Amino acid sequence: MKVAANLAFVVPGAVGGSEEYSVRLLRALADHGDDEIDVTVVGSKSLFAAHPKFGGHSTLAFRGPVQRRPYRVAVESTWLAHATRSFDLVHHFGGRIPARRPGCPTVVTIHDIQPLDMPENFSALKQRYLGYSLPRTVHGADVVVTPSRWVRQQIIDRFGLDPARVRVVSSTSDPGVINGTVHPVVAALGERPLIIYPAVSHPHKNHRVLLDALPAVIDAHPDVLVVFTGGAGRYAGPLEAATRALDPDGRHVRHLGRVEAATLAELTARADVMAFPSRYEGFGLPILEAMHRGTPVVAADATAIPEVLGDAGVLVDPGDVDGWAEALNELLGDDMRRAELAVAGAARADAYSPASSAAALLGVWHDAVA
Repeated sequence: MKVAANLAFVVPGAVGGSEEYSVRLLRALADHGDDEIDVTVVGSKSLFAAHPKFGGHSTLAFRGPVQRRPYRVAVESTWLAHATRSFDLVHHFGGRIPARRPGCPTVVTIHDIQPLDMPENFSALKQRYLGYSLPRTVHGADVVVTPSRWVRQQIIDRFGLDPARVRVVSSTSDPGVINGTVHPVVAALGERPLIIYPAVSHPHKNHRVLLDALPAVIDAHPDVLVVFTGGAGRYAGPLEAATRALDPDGRHVRHLGRVEAATLAELTARADVMAFPSRYEGFGLPILEAMHRGTPVVAADATAIPEVLGDAGVLVDPGDVDGWAEALNELLGDDMRRAELAVAGAARADAYSPASSAAALLGVWHDAVA
């Protein structure tokens, strides 16, 4: 079976968790795949420069101004349709199926439907485009893949799809091992109590609740440090202004921006707690990464997050400032509780192993062709 995995939507470093989901899953498939399936990963030159290792998969690259979304959409509906005409299956990992495609079965991964649930987070032009393309995608695909049961149910309920056509293929933990050296960014943080929140500064990521809770945390833990990582989103300006007002000398809050994957893994392992107050997640990959690294998690009791975290962390209403302060203070002050959650999180992360995610994806592909 020849399968084309379409990652043309990926602009490295710009699309967040959907990039990591897709790359990790295809790497897992290379290690735990099926010898009867020949996978070709389709993407831009910049994708393969940023992610040079796709296991034993073949690659098919296109050139051009990939930062421009209209260009990527055009590539998918013209060049990609022609390039994949001899394949048995095309899997679009970017949440949309092109206007023009070959006659073989089509699978699409929809990471969430936030454009429909939170339209205020998107421009009017993007709202119109997604309002058209999402219904067309879910009804036009042979199989719709989601990263969580929560997203699956959202799609079934909103679009009235046959549940048999909507399948869950979860994200997977990063099997990479942190080496013995300490990155200078991590070393510079010292031995202070550390809370990390890795997220692009979009409004729904809800960074503000941590800033509002921080004074009470500082009262209980005067040396505490909160580190934000992730690229600049639509809330970047207000977040920086709120940080300066709260912490003008930069003693308790650091914005590191986007960091390399290895550095983020090291920061996660070093942190005493990962805070994850996002109001909307189709999965919440940083939570899985924290559990994999043995870092306790305090997360928002919203959307897919409780499904991923289970009882291996602490859930708090995303708008409850006092609740966030209480949960963070409790964990920072209780070594035994943090150790218990670290063990529980590592055990839960095993359920999202590369082998299990690869097996689920292979099952989808076999069923779609059959």
